[in-house]
Amino acid sequence: MRALFEKVVIHEQSSLLVRRFQLAYFDAPWHYHPEYELTYIIKSHGRRFVGDHVDSFAAGDLVLLGPNLPHFWRNDEEFYQSESDRRAESIVVQFPASFEESGLMNVPEAASVRRLLQRARYGLRFSQTISQKAGEMMGQLVEQTGFTQLLGFLHILTYLSTDRDAYLLASDGYQLSTGTAETERMKRILEFMLAHFRNEIRVDQIASVAGMTPAAFCRYFKKRTRKSFVEYLNELRISHARKLLADTDLSVGQVGLECGYNNSSHFHRQFKLLTSMTPMHYQTAAKEK
Repeated sequence: MRALFEKVVIHEQSSLLVRRFQLAYFDAPWHYHPEYELTYIIKSHGRRFVGDHVDSFAAGDLVLLGPNLPHFWRNDEEFYQSESDRRAESIVVQFPASFEESGLMNVPEAASVRRLLQRARYGLRFSQTISQKAGEMMGQLVEQTGFTQLLGFLHILTYLSTDRDAYLLASDGYQLSTGTAETERMKRILEFMLAHFRNEIRVDQIASVAGMTPAAFCRYFKKRTRKSFVEYLNELRISHARKLLADTDLSVGQVGLECGYNNSSHFHRQFKLLTSMTPMHYQTAAKEK
């Protein structure tokens, strides 16, 4: 099956679609659409998947995604409990890929915004300071209409283009072709990994979820993410470890076990490989911040 395609309906008299979501949890599946998307997280936390990139997200997270870049936001497990009173809130702005060509191509003053949109092809995550101010402006955008709203949005894009600390999410080698890169099968794989990453996941298990032989699955996964299954699983685990080290009082050893590492040395090695810091150093720095 093809990837889940989202049909974004922008009114013919508008250049963009601005929405504020207030939900028990984010429920959009692994999907793509031909529009750009700017998403600001007001409340909630969990995992953010963009192309071949996986990381934690929390309140204040701001991401700009280019056209046809697969993505989804998955809240942590406590949001899905029947007795949970947690809420997931966000502001999302979607605008067509033709926005750059039709409105900005021949405007010299828009050069920085054009460069911003080009970089967003693989997803951009903005720095904390820039995100906070842009989030406030996006809150005002929800209340605006017509040309005033468009001007406000252009102001936001101009402001975001000044962020020298914004970084790419998906790797520059990631395949953006929706016809070959993304399938419903990948959605099943990611959901299984999210549910079971705290435990051992054997290749034959995940291959069975994908409906493939282990060898075929390894080739399939590598082709679509440019990473091996083990590499991707370690990124997911270390992403969770960073959150636990920063937000809880668990010891480093307890965090390793909670993230699926029964071997302390292996946990330390993988953590330093992906963060360039030891778990203890990361925990100390996070608590001080």
